[in-house]
Amino acid sequence: MEIDFNRGDKIKRAIFFAVLLIGIVLLSGCASENDATFEEEIPVEEEIPVEEDTEPISETTLWEADGIIMENEYRNRKDFGNGRFIVYWSNDDEYIYMALKGQTSGWVSIGFEPAQAMMDADMIFGWISGNTCNVLDIYSTGMFGPHPPDTELGGTDDILEKGCGQENGFTIIEFKRKMDTGDIYDEAFVRGQTVNIIWGLGSAPSFDSRHIQRGSGTIKLD
Repeated sequence: MEIDFNRGDKIKRAIFFAVLLIGIVLLSGCASENDATFEEEIPVEEEIPVEEDTEPISETTLWEADGIIMENEYRNRKDFGNGRFIVYWSNDDEYIYMALKGQTSGWVSIGFEPAQAMMDADMIFGWISGNTCNVLDIYSTGMFGPHPPDTELGGTDDILEKGCGQENGFTIIEFKRKMDTGDIYDEAFVRGQTVNIIWGLGSAPSFDSRHIQRGSGTIKLD
């Protein structure tokens, strides 16, 4: 009987190629699974408002309510809605100074600490009509309004200084108010507070015009 000494080598080679083939199949399956998972995690809703945190400015210049946002006039800035709405602010123990810059020729607004949707939001609403700068201290009594001026509810108008301007398709309002006004229709701010906000842009320079965009987010006081 003649023994085939190459048979063992042939078996080993066959086993090796079989294992290699199985490994290739498994690796291919893992790659496909990972690709599918990655694709599912990519956000597809482009209309979701985007917030971009910006580092506080280290030095500030003198604040002025003139509707012009000067370099270093505010210590903080935060963008919302892919840059369509920008909030600038500084504060000390007594006062908060703020600018709202929105991509519209209509009104811009911000609401502080809403309970749900717009309910109970302390709001600032501003626009330019002709040469008149309008900045209102208002309060939302319902989830979707109405939001009359504080004075119509028995409160007070606590805007101490205001200014308006327009720049490259954006409307700008600036205002100053006390951190704690003592008005029940105003949020009583404290230093270091993280404030929940809602914001909106109007279709026309009128208190009664509808919004064209809105969103929500947070800002952190100094």
